[in-house]
Amino acid sequence: MFYSRMRCMDAEYHAEWEELRRLRRRIATVAASCIVGLLLIDAVQSLPLAWNKVFGLAIFVAWIVLVFTFFYTVHQYQLWSCPRCGKPFHFRQYRLGRISNPFAGRCLNCGLPKWAETDPDPTLKHQLDPFRTDKLLGLGDTPRR
Repeated sequence: MFYSRMRCMDAEYHAEWEELRRLRRRIATVAASCIVGLLLIDAVQSLPLAWNKVFGLAIFVAWIVLVFTFFYTVHQYQLWSCPRCGKPFHFRQYRLGRISNPFAGRCLNCGLPKWAETDPDPTLKHQLDPFRTDKLLGLGDTPRR
């Protein structure tokens, strides 16, 4: 247990990947809530007419809010910033078009592998953002020789 905590503290991008995991869990939770809301709307039909109108409207409004929350969270996931280059990890815009891949295994802009705890190419990290000081951002920069 102590070793796993030490390893997480040494990991350069651990906090950023945790944020991505949190977004993925939120997407799954909201999607499951939307499905439950649809099932509840169907179940409300068996209630008496007076209760049906009140609960049916309340559940429908809650379901609409959940759908908007789902699309907002998916949008946040799509535009989530890469820990190395700071550009969207799952989205890349070209001069003549754009690419969006929510299942990308690497950053579509700089090629950082997903879930990489340390940067495989620290020189590229410095070239992408030369003024980035990892002491300031708390990312644990590699020691200079």
